[in-house]
Amino acid sequence: MSEIRGVPWRETARVMALCWAVCGVAYSILNVLDEPTLPIAAPVVMLLVRWFWDRHRHWAAGAAATFAGSAVVFVLTDLARPHWDRIAVDALGTAAGATVALVFFAGASRLMPPTTRSDHASHNS
Repeated sequence: MSEIRGVPWRETARVMALCWAVCGVAYSILNVLDEPTLPIAAPVVMLLVRWFWDRHRHWAAGAAATFAGSAVVFVLTDLARPHWDRIAVDALGTAAGATVALVFFAGASRLMPPTTRSDHASHNS
């Protein structure tokens, strides 16, 4: 059987682009509605969790990615909120955090021992 050697960078880039698109759409909708209290991060987090659960259950890599992405979101929003409006800061912080999380996840998934396809398939059942 062939081995899975981590999350492919091409797939990671597609998910990253999708996260940025979701942030852009959420920003546009919330800006038009003038509703700064709704979270922009929620749909992005749901997208990432679904992708993780359905495609790549690398638990240690997921934990590292969650920590790194969350740290970026918190630091960026804390630094930028006094200068920009909340919706823009949340959208950019969330997109940047998702980018960092995905890079960490793809990189860390390559450091873990490879699993066989049968092990990966059993996780999806």
